[in-house]
Amino acid sequence: MKLIYAVVVGALLGASATLLHLLLFPLGLILGLVATVVGIWATGRAWRLRKFKVIAATTWLVVVVQGATLGVGGELLIQGDLAGSLLLLLGTFSLVLAIFLPI
Repeated sequence: MKLIYAVVVGALLGASATLLHLLLFPLGLILGLVATVVGIWATGRAWRLRKFKVIAATTWLVVVVQGATLGVGGELLIQGDLAGSLLLLLGTFSLVLAIFLPI
């Protein structure tokens, strides 16, 4: 059950960061990254284990990378512009930060 919770939280945080990063450009990006750090930290804090943080972060990364690749019809959710590049770069940094924050 804890594993499923970590996967669902990571997927929801990744989807929200993907959809929010272009909303009022700097504010949506900041909101998505802060929510990512807080959500992944809280996931590990709930059961006092870092492995659930890693599972949630991996799921977040899978969702965001899937949003940055071309779909069947050639659509992209995360484009290669400044906002998309910052989401991928700062998002990865925020995942590492959230994993290594003390429980």
